[in-house]
Amino acid sequence: MNSRGESEKSVNILDLSTKNSIFREIAILIYLAQRRAAEKVIEVTTTQLASYFSISQQTASRCLQELDKKKIVTWKSTPKGSLVKLTPIGISILEQLRFELEKALHPDLSSVTLKGKIVTGTGQGKYYISRPSYLKSFKTKLGFTPYHGTLNVRIDAADKDRLDLIRGSWPTIITGFEGEEREFGDVLCYPLEVIKLDAKAAGIKPRRTHHGENILEIISDVCIRDTMNLEDGDEIIIKFSLEQNEHG
Repeated sequence: MNSRGESEKSVNILDLSTKNSIFREIAILIYLAQRRAAEKVIEVTTTQLASYFSISQQTASRCLQELDKKKIVTWKSTPKGSLVKLTPIGISILEQLRFELEKALHPDLSSVTLKGKIVTGTGQGKYYISRPSYLKSFKTKLGFTPYHGTLNVRIDAADKDRLDLIRGSWPTIITGFEGEEREFGDVLCYPLEVIKLDAKAAGIKPRRTHHGENILEIISDVCIRDTMNLEDGDEIIIKFSLEQNEHG
């Protein structure tokens, strides 16, 4: 009897030598992120890409240009090579890929919980949440009108991966708008449960935010601080259901 290794050909998703590889753009995106292009502009050459992926330099160049065209990366050609950085769209693609892989590899995982401590925010949440256009969309898409303010939670370092997993799920998007002589960006929303809170809630991530990656902003139809009698430094537990993201 043949072993699995003899009877089945393994698939290397980073082998892009096949002209019509469906993994090409994702594989190059992963390659760039592994070299910290999600954090900063990096320099990469088509020679490096061609050698790593067993493709031609022309193909490597076309891939970078295509990723730039789709606004997945920012790309600039220089005499020494290419300057590349992942855009928020590119980062979101990788986060969503991770989310779907977690669900595929752990199909029985129905929810995740994480802990964090209450911290004082900048006060900007109250202003943005109270904009009429946002409020209308929150009511329509989330099913509740939020209290005019956000609860800021610094997620424990041990649970940061779980926060990244939540942000990689398929969000409810509150579309941005123009008004008051300025532009208001999209807001990504993730319905969740705050343990011991008898009210609706959702984590939010504005496309433009000044908060660190370990800070989760939460909105609810009540003032969570007052309702739960919370002070800075108090710990809360958050539960996020993976099943609510079943689609298609």
